[in-house]
Amino acid sequence: IHCLSFVAQECSPGGHQFLRSPYRSVHFDSMHLQHSPFQDLICDHSLSPGWYRFLIFDRPAEMPTKCVEVNHCGTQAPIWLSLRDSETLPSPGEIKQLTACATWKFLFSAAKDCCLFQIPVFVRNCGNFFVYLLQPTQGCMGYCAQAISDAKLHPCHPDEVEIGGHCVRQLSASLPPPPPGRPEVVVELMGSRLFCRCAFEASPTNTSVGFLITWSRLSSQEIKEELKQETTVQESSLLELDGINLRLGDRIFCSASVFLLEKPHVQSLAIESQEFFAGIKLHPELSTIAEDGKEYQLKIESTVPVICSASSELGQECKISLKLKTVDQVILFWGIYDFKMSLKKIIRIPFVESKLSS
Repeated sequence: IHCLSFVAQECSPGGHQFLRSPYRSVHFDSMHLQHSPFQDLICDHSLSPGWYRFLIFDRPAEMPTKCVEVNHCGTQAPIWLSLRDSETLPSPGEIKQLTACATWKFLFSAAKDCCLFQIPVFVRNCGNFFVYLLQPTQGCMGYCAQAISDAKLHPCHPDEVEIGGHCVRQLSASLPPPPPGRPEVVVELMGSRLFCRCAFEASPTNTSVGFLITWSRLSSQEIKEELKQETTVQESSLLELDGINLRLGDRIFCSASVFLLEKPHVQSLAIESQEFFAGIKLHPELSTIAEDGKEYQLKIESTVPVICSASSELGQECKISLKLKTVDQVILFWGIYDFKMSLKKIIRIPFVESKLSS
């Protein structure tokens, strides 16, 4: 028997919270809640980020690892844990970053999409139960749970492993490396091509580490779409702003986590960058300009370099064009009518800052 020198804080009684609703069961039909005036569907968009453990009627439960049908688990879009071909749940004492999927079926469609939305989830094996590092969902979705069968239940402590029917204390588990500093997205011009760079700083360690970098952007429905995932030993990653994967007007994010090269499953938490808008901004974004003879100043800012063609080197000025539209409203005394007159002007503004006079 060996003594354990490290017990994960999230495995301790105060290191996690409980999700106890029996409606989260994979066997519960959510239509019962939709037809009930007293109960609401489970929506985890307001869930506080943190470590959670599932219980169903005070019975230990785990996230299912197979696709769950829509309108189950007390919600319309149930979330389950997807294990890819080479992925497994963490062994006792281990922590892994896995992918959770939300099932959805489009209206008038006979087929369902088992993984329409993806959410990163950290899973820690505490010996006789799992805890999950969960984050709030983008919309009304709910994390699912499945009661553990009697065959899987055993009386071992979180710092023990069951071997041959006996609980044996395990050797100290590998500590996950510290997470990196918050990544930052910047744009760089390389030749005639534009690239977004995800750059961050990692804390010095005594072991060799690598980095898992994930690129994503917000869709028009405010849902994060994963664009690219890369493992590297460099503290940065590049993604081309090519008009296909990344486009002007995109709201871009990148996240980075650290893993041990000798034990890739031992990973730090993933840290996400702030939103980066790739395009042209107007400051102030909303402004009313009155026809009062005064001068008004608007600032045009581009977060990406403006690539000028070869003709600009021959004396032609490099510019961007903006279309301004004015609407006049006339009110008559004997009735109220709207008379709209549209005046479109193309104003060429040098790429720095411009002053527009009324």
